[in-house]
Amino acid sequence: MSPVKVILLACGSFNPPTNMHLRMFEIARDHLHRLGSHVVIGGLISPVHDGYGKKDLEAATHRLAMVRLALQNSDWIKLSDWECKQETWNRTKQVLQYHQNHVNAILHSSRNSHFDKLNEDDVHWVPDNVRNGCEDSVQIKLLCGADLLESFGTPGLWSDDDIEAIVGQHGLVVITRSNTNPLEFIYNSDMLTKYMSNITIVTEWIRNEVSSTKIRRALRRSESVKYLLPDKVLDYIHKHHLYGSKSIKYLTPEFNSNFLTPSPSDVLMESPSPTNCMIICNNTLFSRNYEKRLSIDTVDSVTKANALNNIRHPGQAVKIITESNGDHRIVKEGSNSKEVRREDKKVLKNSKSCANIDELHAKNTIKNSKSNANLKECKSCDENLIKFIFTKHGIQVISDVETIV
Repeated sequence: MSPVKVILLACGSFNPPTNMHLRMFEIARDHLHRLGSHVVIGGLISPVHDGYGKKDLEAATHRLAMVRLALQNSDWIKLSDWECKQETWNRTKQVLQYHQNHVNAILHSSRNSHFDKLNEDDVHWVPDNVRNGCEDSVQIKLLCGADLLESFGTPGLWSDDDIEAIVGQHGLVVITRSNTNPLEFIYNSDMLTKYMSNITIVTEWIRNEVSSTKIRRALRRSESVKYLLPDKVLDYIHKHHLYGSKSIKYLTPEFNSNFLTPSPSDVLMESPSPTNCMIICNNTLFSRNYEKRLSIDTVDSVTKANALNNIRHPGQAVKIITESNGDHRIVKEGSNSKEVRREDKKVLKNSKSCANIDELHAKNTIKNSKSNANLKECKSCDENLIKFIFTKHGIQVISDVETIV
């Protein structure tokens, strides 16, 4: 049996026509030819009438013009403007029947040499091979996406008579989309199962989720839609300012200047970084001139060499003891001596600033320290990182990071 000649007809808004609309025809033709049961001799795009009343639907004059521009590079897909020229909106069944009747009339007229009696304006969409004397019958099939197939299950949207006429008399070629299962939907419908031999499911393995809805949204936001629809269609949209678009590609500064502007109530926070007192405090006690700096004192006898070695390797535990008179001393961890030589005491009486600490002399006293109340803070340190609080009970360290004393 010879393959059936078919014309693929796509109904819809085409608001605007995208590259995916054109890809559907190519995918369907490849699949039908691969099956060997059909031969695609033409394709038709029939934009819906303005009376359809869909939200954001541009006027038919604009949509027809955009489809013509989109089809300029196609040698087998044509535009049918019959639906848009009617006085009101027509159902899909009527659109299919009109085109099928005219194809049959052309085939009959060509066989009887009466083709010249037909109005050229009514048949300009007919494929050339049909007009040139095709002897076989030609069938009009509805080309659609899986979402249209599933809309058959929406209560009140389609009548049973329309579904039976569309699927039973003409047939469907359905292009799959992600998150859809047309076979399962057909199985759950008695009507579709009855005519499932007239439904061809085409799997699109190269996923392309471009839709007119997403295109319109991007155009409203002045975002780029290049390569999603033909360049001539995009130029037409910008020229006529359709879908709220502008000629610019991205948002201008006056629109996005307030993006990321902080609220007056926002609190700026700095991310702390690992550090230690040698980096935070700019004073002689923590300077890197180890030879001039006094080593950590201990209650037991520690040679200067050992003390310097301890400083060169920070991180050792120390103990700070406050005397009854308010003086403080630093005791190395592990010391067993209970007696403290007065000349070895670290006189840290409530120093107001780490910067006031001079170089410690051999007698281990601190000069130029100022006496204050029982509680003072070391304010020269970065307050976001570390604080020293001197009390009569000792030195308290408050820090958001790990600090070596």
